Amino acid sequence: MSNVKIEYLCDHIRFAEPVANWIFEEFVKGIKTDQTYETVLSKFTICHRDTLPIRLVAVMEDQCVETVSIVENDLACRNYTPWLAGLYVDKSYRNRKIGEQLIQSVKDISRGLGYRELFLRTEHASGYYKRLGWQYIETCEDDHDLQPDVFKITL
Repeated sequence: MSNVKIEYLCDHIRFAEPVANWIFEEFVKGIKTDQTYETVLSKFTICHRDTLPIRLVAVMEDQCVETVSIVENDLACRNYTPWLAGLYVDKSYRNRKIGEQLIQSVKDISRGLGYRELFLRTEHASGYYKRLGWQYIETCEDDHDLQPDVFKITL
């Protein structure tokens, strides 16, 4: 979509609260963890342009419609780095290929930082990532009793 701009969250910190809310509701709430919304929000105020964590937002008509992060590690039991993490699209903007634009930006930024591979974990979207060319590595158990599929892509 030509009217979607992929931006760094650190340049639009006003979006930190809605982004943290999405991430908390979608990925944190309801799992066995001590993380609160405030903990998640504090993580999203830490963001950079050229060192990890890097957090991106898709902006459309001055509204944040999607987010994704590049983090050092998104699965404590594995030592892969870096990770595409927390890809979330606002429900009213799904099925418009905005997610693919954000994923491409993550790949470009990671390559620009000198990484040759990128990893991700998912509990519900394995088919989506397979269609986008990600390679399945394994399914493992994390420290929250979840069993994510782990994928990688060569940059």
